[in-house]
Amino acid sequence: MKLEGKVAIVTGSSKGIGLGIARVFSQEGAKVVVVCRTEAAGRKVAEELGADEGRALFIQTDLTKAEAIRHMIDTTLDTFGQLDVVVNNAGYHISKNVEVTTEEEWDFIINTNLRSTFLCSKYAIPHLRKTKGNIINISSMVGKVGQPNAGAYSATKGGQIAMSKGMAIDFAPDGIRVNVICPGWIETPLVEDWFGQQEDPEAARKYIYGQHPLGRIGTIEECGKAALFLACESDSAFVTGIALDIDGAVTLGY
Repeated sequence: MKLEGKVAIVTGSSKGIGLGIARVFSQEGAKVVVVCRTEAAGRKVAEELGADEGRALFIQTDLTKAEAIRHMIDTTLDTFGQLDVVVNNAGYHISKNVEVTTEEEWDFIINTNLRSTFLCSKYAIPHLRKTKGNIINISSMVGKVGQPNAGAYSATKGGQIAMSKGMAIDFAPDGIRVNVICPGWIETPLVEDWFGQQEDPEAARKYIYGQHPLGRIGTIEECGKAALFLACESDSAFVTGIALDIDGAVTLGY
């Protein structure tokens, strides 16, 4: 198994892409720290991944708070003794252009998406230095191409990409790799809710699928396997500073 003996923190792992990553990591032998704000959902995932056998741990965390993040990392180390991989996946989306976005909404999305990535990375790096570990930041295709009525969200996702490239340079001498995954349309509860809110959900689904050269959208398992590639030293030891598109080529004609 590719991650046997490794310990990974995956934020926002109670559902969607984070859940897909947590499952794949667990299947490949990693001990997984499930991080989210909702206790019931987080504990359910940790139980699925083997909390009773000591293979998973749930830590309820407000990722906008430095103190909470330090507690998350300290608890991980107290429980498992090391830290090898951090996946910064937790995020929030707001569908507004910049003119109508309030200052409070701007601050919230910056704190949730970008500041949390900074804080988790900052406080994990001293421990990743010991294990020659790596950081995987989950951005979005809109971090590269933008998105209508989502200026603040696009800013956070573009910021994650730029910050990750800077960190990849800064911490390469320490043996720490930093990479980004940029998902496109993925089968998540959020996307399914969006389809359901359309006037004709099936027509909307058909249209979105048709925008993809591969004729479909992605799965959370495919995102998990992409993260596995980046997390696995034997597969990607010479890979750092990249932003990997998992989008079925939709951005080529976005």
